[in-house]
Amino acid sequence: MKNIADNIRLYVSAWNEKTPEAIKAILLACCEPNITYTDKQTPQFSGIDALVDLIMNSYQLVPGRVITLQSEPEYFDGHAYYGWGIIIPGVGERAGRDYMIYDENHRIVEIVGFLPVS
Repeated sequence: MKNIADNIRLYVSAWNEKTPEAIKAILLACCEPNITYTDKQTPQFSGIDALVDLIMNSYQLVPGRVITLQSEPEYFDGHAYYGWGIIIPGVGERAGRDYMIYDENHRIVEIVGFLPVS
């Protein structure tokens, strides 16, 4: 069985896939189907398909961007936190953070994203 750190790495890797099918396959491996997501710019939504749409739309907003895991996840009792980066061509890297809730099977059930400040 994967642990939550492995599933966080999978989740971050989904943000670098280029097709909806590849993104969805990764998300289904690490997230609950009814996952919820929110950040400062995104009202809370639920579902893998909506998360796939968010990831695909991010390519239109920031063409050529790459997402990286900047810090090892810290986690306990269903809560996880880690730092990530977005590399923006011609701009550089900006740091963000995510807080997650995960279940007893180490699958991600909720994400609260903290986006980089421009």
